[in-house]
Amino acid sequence: MESMGVIFQFPYRTVAEISLGALVKNLYTLRGSSQREVIPVVKANAYGHGMIPVARVLISRGGCHMVAVATLEEAMELRHRLPHRVGILVLSGFVPHQVDAYCRYHLIPIIHSLNHLKSLRGRDTLPLIHLKLDTGMNRLGIKESELGEAMRVLEEVKVKLAGLATHFAESEVSSDFTDLQLNRFESMRRELGDRRLLNTDVKVHVGNSGAILRGKLGSSVAVRPGLSLYGISPNPELKNSSSLIPVMEWKTRVLTLKDLSKGESVGYNRDYVASGDERIALLPVGYADGIPRLIAEHGYVLAKGKRLPFRGRVSMDLIAVDATHVSDLREGEVVTLLGTDGGETLTIWDFAHWARTIPYEVFCNISPRVVRVYLD
Repeated sequence: MESMGVIFQFPYRTVAEISLGALVKNLYTLRGSSQREVIPVVKANAYGHGMIPVARVLISRGGCHMVAVATLEEAMELRHRLPHRVGILVLSGFVPHQVDAYCRYHLIPIIHSLNHLKSLRGRDTLPLIHLKLDTGMNRLGIKESELGEAMRVLEEVKVKLAGLATHFAESEVSSDFTDLQLNRFESMRRELGDRRLLNTDVKVHVGNSGAILRGKLGSSVAVRPGLSLYGISPNPELKNSSSLIPVMEWKTRVLTLKDLSKGESVGYNRDYVASGDERIALLPVGYADGIPRLIAEHGYVLAKGKRLPFRGRVSMDLIAVDATHVSDLREGEVVTLLGTDGGETLTIWDFAHWARTIPYEVFCNISPRVVRVYLD
């Protein structure tokens, strides 16, 4: 396999090149800056980077003892592919009828509802349990007003919590709200501790990527990085953002080239009409691969170190770009959708801005037919 910056061999039409070395470096950066255990978030196919290969390298080379996913289905897939000693935390997928599966596969649910907590009554066998506290996000979790009843249920079930968590609403920006959430969390944690409902080695984890980069971690012993693990800051203006290394580069090749005369159009609905003679490069990637249709109005790709603007609409399998000023571009040559070519770089934030979305959505929408190639 060729190195980063030199694309895959045919027959692949488009690939996402994943640097495992950059992934491990980001892990060590986040571990060092937080001084806490890292629980990598590998949900949603590791934010489009490939759940199984990413999890394996984080465990084998990064020394991680636990990873986090969103659903039971993701957790079961991981359990079949990872060493049995590795803890698998399910962030938002718990429903009561699945308790037996959590026990059978040695998975760790986060209980996030008072009713779900009550459903554990009368069960002889339970998995390790983490409890989620709602400190202001107002999605999942036990609210402060519900804590008294939750503690009574925990005493009845006779279970001590193996973990305690919350989630921040806006940790990546300068805001007093994160401090408010931390204070609420610490108050609720103390109440649970006073009632002797926490294991002595309880794993307290509150920090997402923004909280890690801003140092908003309270009494936690672990952090849950997602986007930052893959080398992208949730806010590029945060001072520690520059220490992260993007893990993915997305590339394709020129499928063919076509000359347009003044007045000719390209693509569906003739959205783009050439104002003069142009040379168009057709690329074998489209919205079925994860290229958002909205990107065509403002977006660019890179070829031979130059920016080439989109022309016409994004199709299911094809896009067109203006290669008029790259006279030596040939069929089969590399085109970069995300990453660096020569002195130019297209970041995921550029891509997201042009598509009027966020980096998380861009990564998650890169479809399975884009081959992931793992480089080291």
